[in-house]
Amino acid sequence: MSEAKPKLEAVADEAPPQIKPLTFKLRKPVDAHGEKISEITFREPTGADIEAAGLPVNIDFAFDPPRIEFDARKMSAMMSMLAAVPPSTIRALAPKDWSTCAWGLASFFIPDLV
Repeated sequence: MSEAKPKLEAVADEAPPQIKPLTFKLRKPVDAHGEKISEITFREPTGADIEAAGLPVNIDFAFDPPRIEFDARKMSAMMSMLAAVPPSTIRALAPKDWSTCAWGLASFFIPDLV
């Protein structure tokens, strides 16, 4: 007597959904490539970006709720790569603009735990 083999269903090769670039309007314009910019656009990061810049978000699960902190140097390097602007552009951001961009990018570096 032969055992029935489970039927395998074909799964369509679907590309993962593309995340739209994130664009932030700046409170204070900055120079990028010799031009004043009033908004900055970031592409989605990749594993290669994390290897190059380091993981810019630290999560401490010892706290309830977990504490999220930025490594400012790593986040600035990541911002520069993702926006394709020189590091000097990121360093020139107003603190509120830097923080807004960093929090906007943070979700890329926080694991899905559910």
